[in-house]
Amino acid sequence: MPRLSHSLALTPLGRADLARTVSSAYGVLRGARFGEDGLLVLPSEKELRRLELRAEELGLTLDQGERTAHEHGTPDPWEESGRTGEPGSTEREIAAQDLADEAAIEAAEPSLRLLSGEHLAPGSTYLVTEVDPEGRPVFASDGEGWVGTDLTVASWDESGVCAVDFAMREEAGTGGASAEDGGEAPSTTGGVVHDRARETLAVDAELRFPVRSALARWGSHLLRARVRVRLDLPGWFASAAGAATPPPVTLEVEHPLVRARGEASPSPGTDGTWTVTGRLDVHGVGLSRPIVAVAAWALRRSLRRSEQWSLESGAASFQQGWDDLARALPGLPDLLDDVAATFADAGPGDHR
Repeated sequence: MPRLSHSLALTPLGRADLARTVSSAYGVLRGARFGEDGLLVLPSEKELRRLELRAEELGLTLDQGERTAHEHGTPDPWEESGRTGEPGSTEREIAAQDLADEAAIEAAEPSLRLLSGEHLAPGSTYLVTEVDPEGRPVFASDGEGWVGTDLTVASWDESGVCAVDFAMREEAGTGGASAEDGGEAPSTTGGVVHDRARETLAVDAELRFPVRSALARWGSHLLRARVRVRLDLPGWFASAAGAATPPPVTLEVEHPLVRARGEASPSPGTDGTWTVTGRLDVHGVGLSRPIVAVAAWALRRSLRRSEQWSLESGAASFQQGWDDLARALPGLPDLLDDVAATFADAGPGDHR
């Protein structure tokens, strides 16, 4: 059974700070207001900029200097590839379109619309999408790719269980419709369940890979995968204190040809840090076992030899992000409380 494992020394997070952050995050959701057209009402540009500066001060977002350095450090994929071609060539046009798409996504802003029901009431539905600075959808209705995600509140009890179902649209107007309903089934569906009393979080999703061909229809079950992620916060802190507990973070992936299970567990570090060990086991199903074993072996060798990405570089990037979060966490609840109050006081003059 192919296995990948890695350990990191991470800065501990304060449990009280996490609890305050969760409480403040719920306050942000409660503070949201929606206009007559269903769009989220936003504070003024001045207030949004003030909140952005507070986030920058906490290190949660890049400041202007860091954004400029990041943009200047992003290589041109055409030049990096060493390819040549006339400006009108198909390959050149594809590269140019890719760059244009990336620029459009960078400039896009999230848009949230309440479609039906009362805000946060069970059964209420929302649409999340991305719009350009003029408010137009980033992806045209006749284009390809993600055009929005439908959200449905399945339950909402902030002292108990809150659950939200989601369905990603690939075509405008599908609204999560299934093929049986005459529409194109969403590419990904699932749900997020937060049990605040038990301090657990669960995410379940079914992924559908949108390949249109006769072969895809014949083997449609091969184009689906089930993913489950679980987080047990009390188990995490018990394990971080040295107790023997089941892995508090688990990942399961099920596909007709492949099964994978990942887990992460913390333990006390020698210098006051958490030593977090992650493991990923992958194995094939039935006749695919030897194929998956060879593919996993080849992937590991490729990652080890890759100059642009490696397990070590990916782990280092994750560790940096975690440390930034650990430094910001004590001040995060106050920022979220400010966000909640600012959005609750927003007037009807702007929306998104």
